[in-house]
Amino acid sequence: KSLKPMCVDLVVTHAQVLAVRLILKLVAPRKKRSIEYSLRVAPVMTSYILLKHKHKLLYADKPGKRALSWDQQHEWGAEQVAEIIADFGGFYRKVGQIAGTASQMMPRPYVEKFSKTMDDNPPTPFYVVRKILETELGGPLGSHFSELSRNACATASIAQVHFGRLLDGREVAVKVQTANYKNVISDLKSLLRTARMMKKLHLDNGMDLPTIFRAYLDVIDEEFDFKIEHEKIDYFGKLFEQTPEICDKVCAPRVVASTKKVLVMRRVRGAKLLTIFNRARQNGKRPRCPQQVSRTHSYYGGDGWDGVFFSIFRAWGEMMLTCGHFHSDPHPGNFILRGDGKLCILDWGQTKRVSDKERLHMCRLALKMSTEDYNGIAAEVRDHGTVLVEKPTNEALVALTYAYFDTRPSTLAEMNIMDLENSPFTRNKITQNTREGFFAIRGVFLLRGMLSTCGLQMSMVEHWQDVAIANLRDAGEWYPGRFRRITTRIVNKAALQTQRTFNFGSGAKMNAVEAYAAERKDNSKSAMYTSFSSLW
Repeated sequence: KSLKPMCVDLVVTHAQVLAVRLILKLVAPRKKRSIEYSLRVAPVMTSYILLKHKHKLLYADKPGKRALSWDQQHEWGAEQVAEIIADFGGFYRKVGQIAGTASQMMPRPYVEKFSKTMDDNPPTPFYVVRKILETELGGPLGSHFSELSRNACATASIAQVHFGRLLDGREVAVKVQTANYKNVISDLKSLLRTARMMKKLHLDNGMDLPTIFRAYLDVIDEEFDFKIEHEKIDYFGKLFEQTPEICDKVCAPRVVASTKKVLVMRRVRGAKLLTIFNRARQNGKRPRCPQQVSRTHSYYGGDGWDGVFFSIFRAWGEMMLTCGHFHSDPHPGNFILRGDGKLCILDWGQTKRVSDKERLHMCRLALKMSTEDYNGIAAEVRDHGTVLVEKPTNEALVALTYAYFDTRPSTLAEMNIMDLENSPFTRNKITQNTREGFFAIRGVFLLRGMLSTCGLQMSMVEHWQDVAIANLRDAGEWYPGRFRRITTRIVNKAALQTQRTFNFGSGAKMNAVEAYAAERKDNSKSAMYTSFSSLW
């Protein structure tokens, strides 16, 4: 008898909650989605806050127990966030893709869970795809295609791709926009609110995550217009054809037709880098570079994967330093190795344009980095950069520059941003991240991760020297001559090595950071870090 009123109250309350959810779904579906996302992510954030305080009280002098506790927390947190991404889809999957490729800075459980979001998004049913195609192209599918696969060969957060054949027999890949623009913007704003909350609660480790999501808001509109993507594919395809060093090594797909929501391209046959990397990972081996690919790219850069990455570096150098307009999503799923060895770059929806001022800033920075002119790098960042840190010492600015803008191994880039107690970012926070340069930074981290997968250590800026000089010369700006560049590099490397050997100045700080990184690195599961001479 005493439990009966309580049960009735629970049933009534549950009915009221269901009624409110139904009304929200009908009247304000995006608001309902945002609320449900907030309710799902709140317990995860709360658990990290509580564990952080628990460590301060109980494990202040027990680093081993702290590390074990964080590992267990990351395992649980990654599972919860992966379920949220799977349930909500949309732009949340894009965030999963970003985290899944940030192997240098994310805990391993998050990387392993999120790397599965690259190409396995749940496909949109074919009847929906058919309706979009018939509306956009006009008329039934049979008036355009002799064949069209009902099953998507690739799915992503905004679109999916189906293989088919035109009436004239040409094989094509048909990219169909399946995401709702307003839903994606709503998701992005929800994530921006989460990032702001993480910053207030000191859970972003001084990385200024809100700026990153604002950067996505700057470029998201173009991803929803495939006519613009058509123009970009044609533009960059011609750029590669007109660049002597890569004209026979790098290409873009050829577009047959486009509308705002449909992009029909000639099918590119070959193997995706993502497929090659995943197969090698499953077998516990380094990925092997196909022989034809090695022969195609060996002329410019060397054998095997070395030559492939030389070609990639040159392509990105032309795009970033010469055009000021570049592909901003170079994850391994967007590279395909053709049968003739050429590297085809896919998915040109997400690109970034920068002003001439920013483009020349990148040219000067690349040139100074390639000669290891540390004082010059720090001065360039202070005068023209947009990243702000609490303590803008030369060491901090140079460390960030090498981590953000070069693919060589960097101790700072290896730091786990979710090591909430020991990360250097908690000791010298980024008070303002670079909204303008975020996509360049993202590209660097993706390429560095790919290099690591292939067992390579290469510097992108060292291969940009001639491109940077040519653009500075065209702009009428001063640049150091060859003799000065060589002597500057030799002197700076010798000075830094001396400081490291005798453990003083910048060398002492670098030794301390590398010692911390070595202590934190799990040698049993990842390759050993080998230092370059450059400041971390």
